Amino acid sequence: MDRHYDDSTSGGNFVEYPDKWASILPFDNWVIPGVLAIIIFGFGNILAAIFTFKKGHSSWAVSAIMGGIFFVSLICQVIILGETYLATVQFLILSIIQSSLSGYAFFGYRKSLNTTEAWR
Repeated sequence: MDRHYDDSTSGGNFVEYPDKWASILPFDNWVIPGVLAIIIFGFGNILAAIFTFKKGHSSWAVSAIMGGIFFVSLICQVIILGETYLATVQFLILSIIQSSLSGYAFFGYRKSLNTTEAWR
């Protein structure tokens, strides 16, 4: 069986949303949501990484916010589209891990702060 990929359309298979989503979403293709995802999640997590290397302990807050935004956006996706994909479940797990690690860092920082104040 010879499978031929037809890219005579402009850009291949993933240029437009499935017809089922057309009436639900305000976008025609993947470009705008992709750019928004890169801006929000990419730069947000880069910001969290930068705060990690600076003095002060606010990196856990930025990371928790990014994990929360990621979790909420995935839940909204499932509600709006009415479908769950394998990647959605994996991303939900990763957002929970990110939020949990942020909570762990916060409580570690808080414990360290209380110990330091006790010695003053």
